[in-house]
Amino acid sequence: MNKSSLKFKDIDGYHSSCSAETRKILQQLRLAIKQAAPKAAETISYGMPAFRQNKTLVYYAVHKEHIGFYPTPKPIDHFKKELKNYKTSKGAIQFSIKKPLPLALIKKIVRYRAEEDMKISPLKSNKNPNNIKTQSFSKDILSYHAKQTSADKKICDLLYQEICNALPEAEYKVWHGHPVWFLDGNPIVGYSKEKRGLRLMFWSGADFSEKGLGVRGGKFKDASVFYSDVSDINTKDLKRWLKKSKEIQWDYKNIVKRKGVLRRLK
Repeated sequence: MNKSSLKFKDIDGYHSSCSAETRKILQQLRLAIKQAAPKAAETISYGMPAFRQNKTLVYYAVHKEHIGFYPTPKPIDHFKKELKNYKTSKGAIQFSIKKPLPLALIKKIVRYRAEEDMKISPLKSNKNPNNIKTQSFSKDILSYHAKQTSADKKICDLLYQEICNALPEAEYKVWHGHPVWFLDGNPIVGYSKEKRGLRLMFWSGADFSEKGLGVRGGKFKDASVFYSDVSDINTKDLKRWLKKSKEIQWDYKNIVKRKGVLRRLK
């Protein structure tokens, strides 16, 4: 089904209108684009998911038998040898829904578009249509991600970008062995590899009143969720939790000074 005639508020809304199997494919495509163009902001344009720096880099759309990928004409010509097994037109590439996406090739195309876009006009903060601050990876977190399995690395990469976009003012680093984000020195959110899967934890999440954060700490106010595949991540939920992480905080920064007693900050 071609969804370009329908109205969607964001990419999450577009994905949610598709079948579970198609959503998994779209999430892989979305993550590949984010990895190749970390400075690009997500948006909906002409009814399709799109990624924009100074100008829109790429679009994609679900059709009955394929996913249409629209990177503009120049990269299609540039990568025409590698695209010989795919149906293309002047500005579009068709990827079959029934076959694995060529993610490495997609990343090459997106990087090409991002570099092309930057040559035309250096990126400026006021060019971001959604006022989203995107981040490149810090070296210590990049090293942490590199140690994970391929499946876990995809989860980590997506969590990293979503957290950085939602908490642009936060400081982040590898703390006690895993990536953690801080506001005013107070730990807010982080993720770690455990036996059950990749654990996303909010230090004050028990007060978020969110069913999805069903793993609660016993002594403190933390709450978590475990992921085994990147398709398990509901980014709409994640964005809501991250918003609450700024609005609801407990003072972990001074927990030692207060001999284990927590006080609510917000």
